[in-house]
Amino acid sequence: MSEERKNLTSEDYRLFIKLYLANERRLYGFVRALVPNWSDVDDVIQETAAVLWSKFDQFDKSTNFSAWALKIAHYQILNYYKNQKKDKVYFSEEMLNLLAEKNLQNPNVDERLPLLKKCLQQLKAYELSLIQMRYEPGSSTRRVAEQTGKQLHVLYRMLNKIHAKLLLCIRRNLREVYS
Repeated sequence: MSEERKNLTSEDYRLFIKLYLANERRLYGFVRALVPNWSDVDDVIQETAAVLWSKFDQFDKSTNFSAWALKIAHYQILNYYKNQKKDKVYFSEEMLNLLAEKNLQNPNVDERLPLLKKCLQQLKAYELSLIQMRYEPGSSTRRVAEQTGKQLHVLYRMLNKIHAKLLLCIRRNLREVYS
């Protein structure tokens, strides 16, 4: 550990937590857009959070934390694909860079959050409950499956249907906003 790293204070820790929590959803959205599997998304997010904290002493507090965090998440996604032991090839590094750049430049991200909240209110009670359980901090799909007594593959299908329903709702609302 460097001398500089040892000088991080509890104030630095509080600032890190505040900045990380303010950007956690954006990080999840960014990683989810580029990583196909929910459990792998969780792994990439955990790795990203660890790297963010370990390099927080290098972060210039006068700059944009969100951009810095997304750049580190981008590198963690590249590492994820490099470390894949499966034979499947998802995206080339060049394609990942293009997708990440497009995602970083997406101006609609902040506009979609209120629409997501509106769409969440339209879900059935059990659907909303599953989504809330899944996105509770520290939760995972496996944990929700254990809590609900559902088989993991069944829960994945249910969550995929709910996500599709939310996506359609958000797109419909975006069309209304821009028409």
